[in-house]
Amino acid sequence: MTSTGGFDSDAWDSVAAANLSDVIGRVGAMDGGIRRLSGRRMAGPAHTVVTGTGDSSTIHRALVRAQSGSVLVVDAQGGIARAVWGAVMTAAAMERGIVGVVIDGAVRDIDEVAATGLSVYARATCPAGPHKGFQGSHGVPIQCGGVVVNPGDIVVGDADGVTVVPALQAEAALAAVERVVSAEREWMDRIRAGESTADILGLE
Repeated sequence: MTSTGGFDSDAWDSVAAANLSDVIGRVGAMDGGIRRLSGRRMAGPAHTVVTGTGDSSTIHRALVRAQSGSVLVVDAQGGIARAVWGAVMTAAAMERGIVGVVIDGAVRDIDEVAATGLSVYARATCPAGPHKGFQGSHGVPIQCGGVVVNPGDIVVGDADGVTVVPALQAEAALAAVERVVSAEREWMDRIRAGESTADILGLE
């Protein structure tokens, strides 16, 4: 098992998905249909997968290559009539050291998956199992939740959802988030002192 070289998990541990989207131009946030179904917050470099609707074979192959510490991001064409992820794949992902999974599609066995603690985000649950045989790709640019995801982009998920930061913007985004958090703390103090949000934001 290999690890994701160069990614500082401690630096990203408490960064909010919402703040990240704000500092990269209010883009990068996956649509609200991609919601957390199990686990807690997650952050890691993307290992990307594109597969056919209701087919899991390419995801199985991707799990062989995905690095420890990465987030598996799957474009399953938004299909929700058949799950492409379940308890068996969750066990395999955890053995690989995968820190989270994001699927533009459906998952099943959610009670078993949730019991493992793995962070899983998806569009839906569905008991119908996947087909196997479609020859998709992994480690290539994809879309997931309406966002373009390239291999190695930083994927952050929390209770709000998932934000993707292009790898080349990662360092700048971290620095910008620190400034945003500091500014918001100041706004909270001013609100408690009686100022309106309209005044603080210059909207009057």
